[in-house]
Amino acid sequence: MKSAFAAAFLAAAITGKASAQTAEFKCPAIGTQFTYQGESFGGVNTATGQDGNACLFNRTSDGKAETLRVHWGLIGSVDAQGDSFAKGIDLKSLWPLKVGNTTTGTVTVVGRDGKSYTSTVTMLVAASEKVTVPAGTFDTFRVEETKAGSTARNIHWWAPAIANSVKQSFPDWRDLTKVIVLELTSVKAAAK
Repeated sequence: MKSAFAAAFLAAAITGKASAQTAEFKCPAIGTQFTYQGESFGGVNTATGQDGNACLFNRTSDGKAETLRVHWGLIGSVDAQGDSFAKGIDLKSLWPLKVGNTTTGTVTVVGRDGKSYTSTVTMLVAASEKVTVPAGTFDTFRVEETKAGSTARNIHWWAPAIANSVKQSFPDWRDLTKVIVLELTSVKAAAK
């Protein structure tokens, strides 16, 4: 029954054209709820709409509520620094997602410490692959984000069927020797 519901939901939730080769940019349907969990971090994102090229979510994590803007479905921000970072990269050039698409940009942002930082960031659609997470198995595009001079990577596994990432991996800002991996544990369709 669970797999039948999941298949029906995914069929109904498709919001963009997708194939094994490409995927169009779309935001999830308003009211769709995504629950993520990692080893020391998790939360619930509820889709609230779209503002230009940013998908909007209300996010609750560790009892804290905030508004999340996910630029071109890939780079999330909750503040002006995050918005500035995302706007410094030509994310539009990655869409429609296709393996091999890449973009590089130089961004300057103010860090949590109040200092200004400049980085050259490259985004690459590295692969098209199936990913299994607690919420199920999804066809995804693996999009890798790297900064010049760093071996750390942010990785997004974006699934066209739900117009959202099903898995993310990024350096732990509290301890840069560690990596946080968030996986989608459930998707709840928008109420009709």
